[in-house]
Amino acid sequence: MRTPVYGTLAALAVLSASGAAQAAEGGMPQLNFHDFPPQIVWLVIAFVVLYLVMSKAAIPAISGTLDKRQAKIQGDLDAAEKASEETRALVAAYEKRLNDAREEARRLQRERTEADNAAATARLAELGQRLGAKIDEAEKRIAGQRTTVLEGIEDMAHDIAAEVYGKLSGQPADKAALGKKIALAKGGR
Repeated sequence: MRTPVYGTLAALAVLSASGAAQAAEGGMPQLNFHDFPPQIVWLVIAFVVLYLVMSKAAIPAISGTLDKRQAKIQGDLDAAEKASEETRALVAAYEKRLNDAREEARRLQRERTEADNAAATARLAELGQRLGAKIDEAEKRIAGQRTTVLEGIEDMAHDIAAEVYGKLSGQPADKAALGKKIALAKGGR
């Protein structure tokens, strides 16, 4: 591959040297009509040599570099897409776990609230029964004390009436007759 390149370069050097010699004779050699056919031949030879050099050496190297670059870009794009898909999957899994945790927390809170409500209802019912029992006991005690007080009032009324009668009349009162009158007054109410 290097041999044709060096040969081509040598031919170009010879060509330029011959052109310099012609230029020394006078005038521009490119405009000399007698030199057109050899110039066209050398132009075609130079074009073919440059074409072969470019097609065999430079273009494949450039093409290889472009292919490698495209492959790297495509690989990077594929890796980025894969990473993006993995990230989406991780985000979806995270959101699912977060929603599951929220639902579990709501369920536990609901259960705890129901348990607390049931316990409070049971305690309230127990407290209601105890208070009802105490109220019943207090009512019985009050009724008993009322009966005792009323009996005591009746006895006091007998004593007061006998004393008042004794002071007003100057003689002791008949307790049996006085009891009938108090019972008659008590029954009238």
